[in-house]
Amino acid sequence: MNPETLMAKHARSFAPAARLLPRSDRLRIARLYAVCRSIDDIADEIGGDVGFDRLTKLHSALGHTAPRDHLAVEAHDLFKDRPIGLGALADLVAMAAKDTGDTCLSDAASLDAYCMGVAGTVGVMVCTLFDIDKIHHPKAADLGKAMQLSNICRDVADDARIGRRYLPFDLCPYPPEAIIAGDPAALDAAESAMASLLDQADDLYRSGKSALAVLPWRLRLAVAAAAAMYAGIGTELRLRRLQPLAGRAVVPVARKAGLAFGAIAREIIETRNRESRPKHASA
Repeated sequence: MNPETLMAKHARSFAPAARLLPRSDRLRIARLYAVCRSIDDIADEIGGDVGFDRLTKLHSALGHTAPRDHLAVEAHDLFKDRPIGLGALADLVAMAAKDTGDTCLSDAASLDAYCMGVAGTVGVMVCTLFDIDKIHHPKAADLGKAMQLSNICRDVADDARIGRRYLPFDLCPYPPEAIIAGDPAALDAAESAMASLLDQADDLYRSGKSALAVLPWRLRLAVAAAAAMYAGIGTELRLRRLQPLAGRAVVPVARKAGLAFGAIAREIIETRNRESRPKHASA
């Protein structure tokens, strides 16, 4: 499937935002999405020993100068002369390989490492594609981690059904089957954990958005729009008082559009305000 078609079909928040980008930039983002999506599918759709083996071999192939694996070939072409981006992708593959079985995270540190591995790395990769100075990469990683926390809170029930619990044990000390069974204590703990993680996500969204001004203008608008739409997942979850078994939280199309346009408007206004401020000559 064409990378742009794949992104349009599956990336319901970033695909619309990516339309703000010039055609060439949109294609680069779509190619990155296609690679990351393929890695995610190996971990989730194949999984087990077979998925682990495939991702381990891919990780090794990424370190070769002339790999044969088609994903590694695409990655080398995408990140040509950008070793930081290729390294970030290797980190994503390594974390995905660890996530091919029944995952139950233990504490805040393991959750942060997981979010960095599968999502913070994406922020770093986007920065490298657009030659953003590495001093700003941690902020981009924060934005990726915020989006992953939103995903985790949205997918508590879906993950539990396949034996996974990304809510850390120190916040939710119950196995996935207890959540699915509707055990009252497990649900109370899950809701409390979700509230805590969404608060963390809010802080990370603020951190990530604080560095948007360093991005090229149209990428800045696209990222701002995507972040606003993703943050809307948390709003939907809070509106229904979290409740992990209430079905997958979905941001309505009209609200998603409003969030995106609002974020774009704020960036435009902020830029105009910044440009209108008097510049003081240095002594």
